[in-house]
Amino acid sequence: MKGVGLGTGKETRSTHTLDLSGELSEALGQIFDSQQGCDLSINVSVQGEDVPGFCGHTVILTANLEAQALWKEPGSNVTMNVDAECVPMVRDFLRYFYSRRIDITLSSVKCFHKLASAYGAKQLQGYCASLFAILLPRDPSFQMPLDLYAYAVATGDPLLEKLCLQFLAWNFEALTQAEAWPSVPTALLQLLLLRSDLAVPSELALLKAVDTWSWEEHASQEELEGLVEKVRFPMMLPQELFELQFNLSLYWSHEALFQKKSLQALEFHTVPFQLLARYKGLNLTEDAYKPRIYTSPTWSASVTDSRWSARKSQLVYRPTAGSSLKYSANAIQAPFDYRYYYPYQSFQTPQHPSFLFQDKWLSWSLVYLPTIQSCWNYGFSCSSDELPVLGLTKSGPSDSTIAYENKALMLCEGLFVADVTDFEGPKAEIPSALDTNSSKSTSFFPCPAGHFSSFRTVIRPFYLTNSSGVD
Repeated sequence: MKGVGLGTGKETRSTHTLDLSGELSEALGQIFDSQQGCDLSINVSVQGEDVPGFCGHTVILTANLEAQALWKEPGSNVTMNVDAECVPMVRDFLRYFYSRRIDITLSSVKCFHKLASAYGAKQLQGYCASLFAILLPRDPSFQMPLDLYAYAVATGDPLLEKLCLQFLAWNFEALTQAEAWPSVPTALLQLLLLRSDLAVPSELALLKAVDTWSWEEHASQEELEGLVEKVRFPMMLPQELFELQFNLSLYWSHEALFQKKSLQALEFHTVPFQLLARYKGLNLTEDAYKPRIYTSPTWSASVTDSRWSARKSQLVYRPTAGSSLKYSANAIQAPFDYRYYYPYQSFQTPQHPSFLFQDKWLSWSLVYLPTIQSCWNYGFSCSSDELPVLGLTKSGPSDSTIAYENKALMLCEGLFVADVTDFEGPKAEIPSALDTNSSKSTSFFPCPAGHFSSFRTVIRPFYLTNSSGVD
């Protein structure tokens, strides 16, 4: 009988790992908490006056690139200049360099972002910036978004600046009705008026809001002229252009500019596209000839995503000719079966913003599609991983010179626009309202409710400059 060895050669070469690295973060944090064995003095100064500071361990700080603003200082003393409101956060900020873990609240995020920006903690700075997306919608007065934008500009943080601009653009209508509207800085308003993703009822509503803003007299005549230049006059109808002289205080202080812009708009409304392109040499790809996100009933419609238990009370049984019963809800009729009920809206829009198309209407059907069955019912092809989606179909006269870039707005609790997505063909993606680690993208601004309250679709027609028959 052969002897039995302790193991094969393969077994003797195998590796068995004891991994206690998860305890390292807390252990390093405790070293900082002890405030012993230090070789670096960290002084804290508030407006030139010293407050109690801390001590640090160079060997630990040098192992963290985010702490290099501290350990690269020559000598054994470092001074941190801190705003008074941020002094309570300094200890946790320094401990983060040891444990690489930090707890942040919405009340402390601005200070941690400010400290991270000042001392080069890029990962912490980026994480705080992402939390601002939660913070921005929480102030219906809009003072916080405006303050955060000013802070972003002052600290040179392009990501935070972009985030604030996006929120203000998508929620521009609410901004113009807020108490903070007259205090919007001129430079910020100039940037907003350049954007095509500005969500506003109409271009006329935008111009009237700018007129109200101008009453505060915090802009020069030259600056006001620059704002008027950015208004898209061709997106206003002839009768609206005519009434400007009676409804706007800005009109008479910039009469020549208004008349010039109105003439440009009237040409757009009365001259066929081919002639505009051929004889006037107009660049119809300019922003002035493109719609923004107009939320008025002329160009948009919405559906509500409510649970079936809330929706069923809205169904109205309606007897029809014959033996069958039908029900109506949101303007749709179908054979009575609750499985066929989904939020639905039919609406009409002009074919194009030009007055030449005002008697040519398109019919649209908007529906919320949560299931494969709902897609089948309404003639859409859907995959399970893209649901829920919005479906949009149109019928009416077609024109080879016109195309559409339609948008879908995700509204959170009816309070703010959390995201805007494009219609790719007949469907628009609905992102997750919160980060749920699903395959779907998360909305730009999280919705605390966990689901969107409604969805607004905006029709956006524009001329195709490469259409047949156009030189």
